[in-house]
Amino acid sequence: MGIYISFAVGIAHFSSGRKRLEDHVHEINQRLTLLSTPTRVIDWYHSTGNLVAKTPKHNRREIADELSLALGVPCTVLTADEVISCISIAEEANSPPADAGIRWKKGIAFEVKGRPCTVDLKPTPRAVFFRINGFTLGVNKKETLTDQGALNKDDRVAGWGDVSDDVAKEVGGLWTARSLVGVKGVVEKARKHVS
Repeated sequence: MGIYISFAVGIAHFSSGRKRLEDHVHEINQRLTLLSTPTRVIDWYHSTGNLVAKTPKHNRREIADELSLALGVPCTVLTADEVISCISIAEEANSPPADAGIRWKKGIAFEVKGRPCTVDLKPTPRAVFFRINGFTLGVNKKETLTDQGALNKDDRVAGWGDVSDDVAKEVGGLWTARSLVGVKGVVEKARKHVS
């Protein structure tokens, strides 16, 4: 059985307050059973579509298609080692210089559908990008700060969905972006299931 990490598109909150995450995952696994696949969601990180799946299958596109059908949204699937390699590169990359009232939050954008990225992306008002490989991009997302140095929630430059849209406009296809904290969190969840 292999352990895979999946990032689903457009799930801002994996489950509503009316339903426990465990119940939501149970429903997803019931849908996977109806698809006659052995693939199962076995863990998650936070409530934003960062999932850990277990399956004897090796074709990541097939696994992604099954999870997409069960979730009702597109997703990408990678091995834990692939994600760990992306984290390492993103962590080592330099952030842009900080201006007064601005900080840069690191993240990664993952290709879900489309063609690989073969060009260096131009910065946008929301983010600065660097290539990790054709299917993943490092991201420095701009965030505004209050006079006290805290995140300014009233003057939000962009969310991770906005960053995903920026990449898709430049590269084409469908992308999903996550903070480095979220990516690391789901890797830690996956590591607990590796025997």
